[in-house]
Amino acid sequence: MIIRKIFNNNVVLTENEAGREIIVMGRGIAFNRRIGSEISSTDIERIYTLSSKGMMEKFQELIASISSEYLQTSNEIIDYAQNFLECKLNESVYVSLTDHIHMAVYRIRNGIEIRNMLLIEVQKFYEKEYQVGLKALEIINRRFNVEMPEDEAAFIALHIVDAQLEFNVPIANRIMQMIHEITNVIRMICKIELDKNSLSYYRLVTHLKFFSKRVLTEQESADEIEDEMSLMVQKKYPKAYDCAEKIAELIFTKYRYKINSDEKFYLTIHIAKVISKK
Repeated sequence: MIIRKIFNNNVVLTENEAGREIIVMGRGIAFNRRIGSEISSTDIERIYTLSSKGMMEKFQELIASISSEYLQTSNEIIDYAQNFLECKLNESVYVSLTDHIHMAVYRIRNGIEIRNMLLIEVQKFYEKEYQVGLKALEIINRRFNVEMPEDEAAFIALHIVDAQLEFNVPIANRIMQMIHEITNVIRMICKIELDKNSLSYYRLVTHLKFFSKRVLTEQESADEIEDEMSLMVQKKYPKAYDCAEKIAELIFTKYRYKINSDEKFYLTIHIAKVISKK
């Protein structure tokens, strides 16, 4: 293989036998080498063959701007996730997770903490992915000598969930259709236009993405929200709760999935946030 571009001592761009661009990683693989130099397959520890041209360009841009230590950390977490969850993750996770780890370490070293508003939901609905997130924190803390907050475990868990969704294209398409149907209900019942650039809308759609996956895969959750808490939310946000009820009717009629009180509770809160911004 001939080096086409050097990102750092450990990562280079080359081509495979079919003439397709690939990124390869190996300890010291580019040391004392230049563009045009040949590398042996024995020097290669990992090969990245991102099928999307756009994703490959983003990956190249990312690894050219950060230490290879972040990519190594991402590799370790992704390998652990695939073994623990017994599934294959979409290749885009190498870009999204590596970038997230880099920014998370930067934030924590500069005293910037971001709360994850979906922490409780992730812990409840994506227990296994959250366990991966906790393991990821151990790996990151050890490698970079930092102390990541629990919120970061949920952020990483969402990257892992997202990578599973993207890998299953048919489900991903159905999820986007369901999100469209639900947001249409919100628009009609609440008589508002949703601000797609707002943080509350982003949180709503993020919640709906994982909610839709649960519906389509018939993944039921236990009722854990106390009745008193649920009633309090109904009284505080009557319009949002009414909208959640209409969404529940739509989901049952079209998908034969009965939304429980916990699902309605979280839907109501997210809808209320969107409405309050209007």
